Amino acid sequence: MKRAMKLLVRLYPSGWRARYGAEVEGLLEETRPSVRDAFDILWGALKMQITTWSFRRIVLVCTAVGILAATAISFAVPVHYQSHVTLMVTPASESGNLLVSKAAKTALSLESLASVIRENNLYQRERATMSLDDVIGKMQSNFRVIPLSAGSPGNLNALAFSIQFDYPDARVAQQVDAELTSRFLDSHVRMLELAPLSDSRSTFHVLDPPSLPQVPAGPNRTQFAGVGLFTGILCGVMLAIAARMRRTTALPNG
Repeated sequence: MKRAMKLLVRLYPSGWRARYGAEVEGLLEETRPSVRDAFDILWGALKMQITTWSFRRIVLVCTAVGILAATAISFAVPVHYQSHVTLMVTPASESGNLLVSKAAKTALSLESLASVIRENNLYQRERATMSLDDVIGKMQSNFRVIPLSAGSPGNLNALAFSIQFDYPDARVAQQVDAELTSRFLDSHVRMLELAPLSDSRSTFHVLDPPSLPQVPAGPNRTQFAGVGLFTGILCGVMLAIAARMRRTTALPNG
């Protein structure tokens, strides 16, 4: 610990070390410094260094620290993969759209999602520490049903949408996306059996089967770095202004 403390003392400006360095090192030899003492020395060195830096240098250092910290955090965030499937219902009509909406509510109900979680053994770590309702909420945040354009130019009378699911494992993401699609189609078929004949003419088409993602969908490390850049610049400017005000206040009057 004493060796580490001596290294931290070297972070102080050279003028300060020339005047007080020997005295501080002698004091360290006579005491048993703690972790808190090390933090105090580090913090004091940083404050003293900043008060001697120029405005530009403070901003540049804080910006670099912000980018590095954000990048490090991005690598600590688990990667996730996104599988997606594209479906189309023809012909599109108000009653048909209503059936699709009802089928989606049934396929993506709490009971259905709980069954998918158990059958695919999803979120093992979360299930050990969270309630099932919270785990279902996490799953709900990881899938989306996204409406697409109303069919192709040759078939404008159609309803197209995509089901997307995110998960840390690419193959599991594809497997769950296929399971959700299957439940959606089964629910729609049951709805059609109970619907009037005029509504039962709509059919489902799987335009794109559940994909097997080859590259992670996140985290977006470029976005993390951008946030770090902005935060670093902002903190640097504020810190530089505070350091300038501190130096101005410390100047003797007259």
